[in-house]
Amino acid sequence: MENPAYMLSVVIPAYNEALVLPRCLRSLRDQDYQGEYEVIVVDNGSTDGTGEVARRFGAIVVHCRQKGVAYAREVGLQSAKGEILVQCDADNVMPPNWLSKIASHFETHPEDAGLSGDAHYQDEPLWHRPFSLINRWLNQISHRWLRCPMSILAANFAARREALIAAGGYNLNLPQCGDELDLLLRLKGIGSVTYDPHLIMETSSRRFRGRFWQFLLSDVLYSTAVGLLLQRITRRPIRISRKNVREEAFARRPRPWAWRPRVAISAVVILMVISGTLVYGFFVPTSEAFGKVYYASKIHEKVVALTFDDGPNEPYTSQILDILHQYDVKATFFVVGRNVEYYPETTRRIIAEGHVVGNHSWNHSAVQPIVDRRDLDLARSQRAIKQVAGVEPHLFRPPFGRKTPWEMKQLRKQDMVVVTWSVSANDPRQPPPSVIAGRVVKRTKSGAIILLHDGNETIHGGNRTNTVAALPLIIEILTREGYTFVTVPELLKVDPYLH
Repeated sequence: MENPAYMLSVVIPAYNEALVLPRCLRSLRDQDYQGEYEVIVVDNGSTDGTGEVARRFGAIVVHCRQKGVAYAREVGLQSAKGEILVQCDADNVMPPNWLSKIASHFETHPEDAGLSGDAHYQDEPLWHRPFSLINRWLNQISHRWLRCPMSILAANFAARREALIAAGGYNLNLPQCGDELDLLLRLKGIGSVTYDPHLIMETSSRRFRGRFWQFLLSDVLYSTAVGLLLQRITRRPIRISRKNVREEAFARRPRPWAWRPRVAISAVVILMVISGTLVYGFFVPTSEAFGKVYYASKIHEKVVALTFDDGPNEPYTSQILDILHQYDVKATFFVVGRNVEYYPETTRRIIAEGHVVGNHSWNHSAVQPIVDRRDLDLARSQRAIKQVAGVEPHLFRPPFGRKTPWEMKQLRKQDMVVVTWSVSANDPRQPPPSVIAGRVVKRTKSGAIILLHDGNETIHGGNRTNTVAALPLIIEILTREGYTFVTVPELLKVDPYLH
């Protein structure tokens, strides 16, 4: 990389890592990056001379007495001088071009707040290989379609220092578990996070050896799912009581989770039930597992509500408004806060012509509801809508229809009515107008809430030509079948705006 633009700070949290740290530090010393970089080892209360080993290799050593990887990383962040903060673990071995690839990515992607890579595990247990493969696939799919990975690897991750600080740094309420997911979701609100499957380092598989049940139940279920949920509800730090994996790996102690088969089977069943409930409640738009959701009205009259998501988005929102005016139909527009600020006149026109505006989040993040920042996201979007249009929506539609218990709790506190849908045209990818109209007409019943899109998440917009072309077909066919159109507040008999 010519004329490197960034100084990098590599932060390594370390607790009793004297045996493995030398290989990591050698690989960092042998990097081909021509720019300036520093290596900071955060000694998290080691008793085996970890700090002395780090100093022999020229690393900066800072001390963090409070146990927990999040505490150590936060100390590293506060000590770092670089514009890019790079995370790795003490048992990592990085290829020579690792730092060069990271610096080059941020140079060519100024909009990115974070960059996550992948890992090759030495002597990876056979049982863990499917987990690695599935995680890699999910990250690739999520990054391609949602422009954000499903997860990040804390041992191979980099972020702009200013973005980390703007996101609030590391979550000290998650000192030992769930910190990667939490960090991803908070950074996503600052800027894009990229997943690069070719940014690979090598690391030990000690965290998995002889730990199948502990990995499945403690690391995956408790740490990532239940632990994060409990922390959001109780607001208390979540800790795990298992032994340190470094001690387990080197001492080869008896496995504490080597349970009898009957107990193991029971645990798996419980895991499946809990996971199934969480997945159903989160992904299914009509699910009321976490609280009241309105997706239709139980009425016998042939009345339906047209709704449009992700706008305003020009010229398509105005074209839709023209069609609705032509047919004297009122609709409900679930708007994205950022788009409201970008198209204020369109937002005001929606309300002036008798339609209703609902809140559809600030930036339409697919993973925002997982982290407990919906209150900030909701307030920011409400504030933007009120400043532009003079109203505070009473209705909220979660992006992609995804919900979490803490999100629903926050929405109840704000007296918001959560609305999803019973009929989807599935039009974001813009099939032909006849297909869009056919899907709607085929699935519509009395009291239906119909989902269409006039935008595509944020101000980058999206071509909605086919949705615009399908709208007259939908209105004409449903009118012939005896349906009338109302707004969602009229259908549900609720106030459209907060007073």
